[in-house]
Amino acid sequence: MMTERAPRNRNMTPPEAYAGIFAEALATLPGADTQAEAVRKVEFEKFEAVGFPGPKVEDWKYSPLGPIAKTAFRPTTASDHQRIDSTIDDYLIGDDETAKLVFVDGKIDRERSSRLIHVGGVTIGALDDALAAGAVDAEALLAGGDQDRGFDALNGAFADCGAVIKVPEGQTSAPVQLVFFSSGAHRDAMINPRILIDVGNGASLDLAETHVFGAGSELFTNLVTRCWVGKDATVRHDRLQIGDVSGRFIGRFYTALDDRAKLRQTLATLGGGFVRNEIAASLNGSDIEAQFNGLYLTRTNQHVDNVLKIDHTAANSESDQYYKGVLDGRAQAAFAGKIHVHQAAQKTNAYQTNSNLLLSPDAEINTKPELEIYADDVKCSHGATAGELDERELFYLRSRGLDPETSRTMLTFAFADEVLERFFSPHLLEQAKREMLRWLPGGEVLANMED
Repeated sequence: MMTERAPRNRNMTPPEAYAGIFAEALATLPGADTQAEAVRKVEFEKFEAVGFPGPKVEDWKYSPLGPIAKTAFRPTTASDHQRIDSTIDDYLIGDDETAKLVFVDGKIDRERSSRLIHVGGVTIGALDDALAAGAVDAEALLAGGDQDRGFDALNGAFADCGAVIKVPEGQTSAPVQLVFFSSGAHRDAMINPRILIDVGNGASLDLAETHVFGAGSELFTNLVTRCWVGKDATVRHDRLQIGDVSGRFIGRFYTALDDRAKLRQTLATLGGGFVRNEIAASLNGSDIEAQFNGLYLTRTNQHVDNVLKIDHTAANSESDQYYKGVLDGRAQAAFAGKIHVHQAAQKTNAYQTNSNLLLSPDAEINTKPELEIYADDVKCSHGATAGELDERELFYLRSRGLDPETSRTMLTFAFADEVLERFFSPHLLEQAKREMLRWLPGGEVLANMED
């Protein structure tokens, strides 16, 4: 029986055309004629019932969702798949040790991707290969997430690409890179990547994730990632969003960590027209170390949101949110970071910083740091700043013979580089620095200095 639709004063009802689109696409999605098909139908009913967040939903207050909520997006098809020339190879990590999964407009590029890997109990594979091989339960892969989040259900219904990464107890996975390339060949089309990560007790994983927005891309990417980190396990995760100031991206990263687990995540948004990165982390054990780093560099009319909620549910763990933004042109950005310390989470250390540099009088930042604490023996802090370049520092560089443009670029680069240096992947670090210098005024001068 279909769930009643969410009240219109809070959520927006999806376009009616989605029902026909889903019926038509069902037979072509990974896992057709298997358990996955039944799971997809349930998720689509949830999506129809929940819909999209309305303007009165606080967490989406600054997100321009109207164009997305009012459009009935269609999945890309095999005939849509554009063969990308060798320039895509520039985004790939060059060594042979890294397992690579490459997706172009939501379809796997077999020539550039590794096959389904089973080594020492470690499983690394594309979503469709993992379903076909029975390497993952369809419900565990496609269901779950927030019951009141329509984007989760939309993803579960239409999930067309993505990855399954399972690292059993005590194992070290080969490094993994995921590349999602969006071309400019589509209108009103969407991809729904689904990533499932399960890192067992004492295991470790390094994951590099790259999203490339091709020139004029109009694709809507709706990503859902679920990541479990076991006791004494370690995960390092880099995500780089790069390319044209076009395309729409909404991504949700769920993670749950157990005793003594370590997670270090670094995100950098350097491309995309509308980008929203969400993180929901639950620290369920003691002596956990969780670090969340983020950088967003925006120009022209870009809009970038970063939304984090870190739940401390047990004692003696530490989390750190460190986000910086650089805004130019008429760009807009929003940061909402919440630390929720439950009553049982005594001796929690939790920190949050959001610093923003405004290069244009027309740029706008909305920042909302938040603490919700129910324990009395904790060390928690938060803070947010927004401002312009320091005139004294500019004067100092000018006095050393640098022209105004190079001086401004050098200070801007130094401000942002503090986050970029937290990438574990040298390849993604190099890509990010090169892209940042490419769009900063006078960046080629600084690039020559770097060389």
